[in-house]
Amino acid sequence: MKPILLEWGPLRIHAYGLALALAFLVGSVWVTRRARPLGYREDELMRFFWWILASALIGARLYYAIQHPGDFDGEWIDVFRVWRGGLTQYGGVIAAIAASAIFIRSRGWSFRAVSDLLAPALALGEGITRLGCFFNGCCFGSACDLPWAVTYPEGSHARWVLGDTAIHPSQLYLSVANFALFGILARSGRLRARPGRIFAFYLIASSTVRYLVDATRYYTDGDFLSMGGLRLVHSQWVSLLFIGAGILLWFRAPQSGSAGAESAGTGAGEASGVGAGEAGTSDEQPG
Repeated sequence: MKPILLEWGPLRIHAYGLALALAFLVGSVWVTRRARPLGYREDELMRFFWWILASALIGARLYYAIQHPGDFDGEWIDVFRVWRGGLTQYGGVIAAIAASAIFIRSRGWSFRAVSDLLAPALALGEGITRLGCFFNGCCFGSACDLPWAVTYPEGSHARWVLGDTAIHPSQLYLSVANFALFGILARSGRLRARPGRIFAFYLIASSTVRYLVDATRYYTDGDFLSMGGLRLVHSQWVSLLFIGAGILLWFRAPQSGSAGAESAGTGAGEASGVGAGEAGTSDEQPG
């Protein structure tokens, strides 16, 4: 564990903060390179990316604060110190989807086409961010005796909670899985024929991975919720909702070129940052 990678006088570079910054930078560059041939303007894309970043950070932090109010007793200013960790993925995803929908609608873009552009970058970004979680010592796993189990050092939250017990490197499970998902989505040519299916596949796959990995995570009794005789962690319940949403989007995805298919920017023109009919129908649409 190395939550602070570099300390020089008042300057501190936190592992988690650096991972967030890299995820945003790499994801933005990846999407921009694939969106330009479709007619999207870089200035509009950058505004869009900042919307996503701001909404995701706010949503993830608020979701975490609501779940763990005890972490901020008497120190509510710490809610704004996101570089220390303490972000809940699904809070960020929900907020980012809502903010993205507003921005996309204001530009006259197609939600299906834009979400397909974003899906691989979302997987790549989480893969990078989870490395930050590992170095920061948050989101750690439960006890295990597997050959790749890890033990966190003195001063870490995992050590304070579980002692010198060997635990699952759950953050690395998510990181590896999301890097693999990025590779699949980046080459998912067959899904291009149905706008929205790349994003649908991302929702289904990433949520399934999260559901499974959560079985290796350390959680307190207060993190569990029982419904219908099934006792799951709150994030597992959200995973099931996202899987259901992904399945619904998958089967509702229109055929490319059909009357129901959406073409990003149709009727919006260059003023909206994308040429009419270019995005979502071009042969160069990313996959």
